[in-house]
Amino acid sequence: MKALPLSNVEKAGMLSFVKTIEFKKAKPEASSGVQTKYVYSCYILVNLLTIISFCYLLLPVIIFIYGFVRTEISLAITGLVCYACYRFFRDALLPADHKIKDRDLLQEWHAWRGHLALMSALALIWLSFSSIGGIGYRNFDSGIRSSLLWHLVTGSWPLYFRSGYFGSEFGALSDKAYVYYFAYYLPAAVVGKLLGWKAANLALFAYSWVGTVLALMLVRTYVQGRGYVVTLMVFMGISLFGGMDYVWNSLFRFTADRSEMWLSPLHYFSHTRNLFWSPHHCLPTWLIIGIILNRRQINPLIMRIFPLAVVSMLLWSPLCLIGLLPFLFAMAKHYWKDWLELSLINTSACFICILLAAFIVSNDFSFRMFYAPNVIDRYWIQYSIFVLVEFGIVSSIFVLSNNKILKHGTVLLLFTLLLIIPIFILGRWNDWCIKLSMPPLFVLSVFMIKQIIWLVGNNKRGAFFSVLIFGAGALTPIEELVYSAKNYRISFETPPEIRDFGPNYIVWQQLGDPDKFFFRYLARR
Repeated sequence: MKALPLSNVEKAGMLSFVKTIEFKKAKPEASSGVQTKYVYSCYILVNLLTIISFCYLLLPVIIFIYGFVRTEISLAITGLVCYACYRFFRDALLPADHKIKDRDLLQEWHAWRGHLALMSALALIWLSFSSIGGIGYRNFDSGIRSSLLWHLVTGSWPLYFRSGYFGSEFGALSDKAYVYYFAYYLPAAVVGKLLGWKAANLALFAYSWVGTVLALMLVRTYVQGRGYVVTLMVFMGISLFGGMDYVWNSLFRFTADRSEMWLSPLHYFSHTRNLFWSPHHCLPTWLIIGIILNRRQINPLIMRIFPLAVVSMLLWSPLCLIGLLPFLFAMAKHYWKDWLELSLINTSACFICILLAAFIVSNDFSFRMFYAPNVIDRYWIQYSIFVLVEFGIVSSIFVLSNNKILKHGTVLLLFTLLLIIPIFILGRWNDWCIKLSMPPLFVLSVFMIKQIIWLVGNNKRGAFFSVLIFGAGALTPIEELVYSAKNYRISFETPPEIRDFGPNYIVWQQLGDPDKFFFRYLARR
């Protein structure tokens, strides 16, 4: 296939400063297992970001298998995964027909290195207010996260709590196992076991920074567009995306707390609050969404590893995985043959899925789920206001830019999810609403960024009002940033242990039954 002239690349809607990657035998035909026409030519950067994201998501799973699972089982599964990945890269990506030429790699590096450096610096500033790793304002959840990391660092794996550990205030409590979605903490815990508590905190911060940069760069490559201004707008679009919580709460004084708690237990949080309070949920979710949005630019051969990343979400965030499922099902129509074929990659994914599922279902599941109209007075009135404030008003940007996008399948899907999710309540803080909304809210913000960039770049009539609406929503995450700045501190102090939180929902949700199948037959002794 002949290289496209630069002018043709621009007409194709691609970044003019990024050269297409040529594969000698690539044809504009559907690849094996892909139902749409796909040319193998795609951005080197997107493919590298995707591969690194897969490694980022799988690393904690490998650590978990090695540290929590019986030696013979862990060796078999990790060996299978490593061999499958080795065979995949050897057979699929390294033949001469698919090699990336050095000059193409250098061209993309020169084109993107400034954007990568800028995004990395901005992400570092953003995270420095987050409380992750003891850096920034210590919000309530940071104490819980630090306690979890502390037990992973100081305890032997798997973690068990004997009946006498909790004390009389917990009642007649039997022996318990630590069963929680703690993938995010495992790499830092390994560092902590080797180098100590402070090193564990710094490793957690660094790991979070890498994940944030990966997610932001995946959005940047999807949005496309020239110049560092676009990179800056992408960062601002993600970090400052929020609903009209601050404006609404300022007008009607629903709560004296920060505005995002205005209609508890119904919550759709800004990306900043999700990152500051629940990085273990939002980071893997953002990476998966970034890969889904970029799928047309990603080599289909690389997407064959995707099932491994998806099943890893069981250990990262099962609730966010539920929120991702509709997007995954919509995407599966293009890859279902690859994902269902008998291969080492898919076999590895099945074994890991069974292993992680066995661990997660060992949880006591002490939290209850409710149908919201049954427990909230005048629910449908509150629901209507909630929908309008959280995403209804900011979504008017689509009407100002290109209302045809409202018929886009992905946009219809995200709005459907955002309308359905608040109907149920799970747990004291309604984790169902908070966690399941992360995928559709992130997709909404990305589409919104694209529309605003298009409006501003083309001096369209709706540009001013779109920026004004987005700016009003940005006051919500700005409130979180200001609060963090006012209460800023850096501390690596020893956190409270799990029992110090007392007999409540925070503790119960992290405990499991040591007599369940995983701990009886699969767990390391």
